[in-house]
Amino acid sequence: MMRAVMRQVRRPARWLSAACVLMGLAGLTACGLGPQEQLRQLGQRWFNGATPLQARMAGHAQDLPAAAAACINCHGASATNERFAVALNRNWLTQPQARRGGPLSRYDAKSFCRVLREGIDPAWVVVNQTMPRYEVTDLQCRALWMHLSQPGRPDARR
Repeated sequence: MMRAVMRQVRRPARWLSAACVLMGLAGLTACGLGPQEQLRQLGQRWFNGATPLQARMAGHAQDLPAAAAACINCHGASATNERFAVALNRNWLTQPQARRGGPLSRYDAKSFCRVLREGIDPAWVVVNQTMPRYEVTDLQCRALWMHLSQPGRPDARR
């Protein structure tokens, strides 16, 4: 009987957290944060791997383990300040640059989602096959874009 009571006590806390996020996504301010900030924080959790994303390597049928699919693994600095891929920050994403030998291009939210899903950058150049292809929703893309394109992001040093 005590277990049943404890389950009922924990359920409202879970529902409250879920309601907080859903209210924010619906355009309502909840839990002290506006909806845009809630979405940006979700993007940060996906980028850092705190909330897993589904991904696989190009040409492979099997999904990567969740820990291997975290963006920060390649795009975040390690303890020695080295990274496998470029640091994703507002300037690198939104300023015109020649990438992978292609013409000048810059990302917007739509092209960012395309590179995640299909591995094709804004200049229509295919990115390296070592970058996973992600099974992301429009909401996940938008949240990641909001996090990465945020000005002055502390984890976005070059």
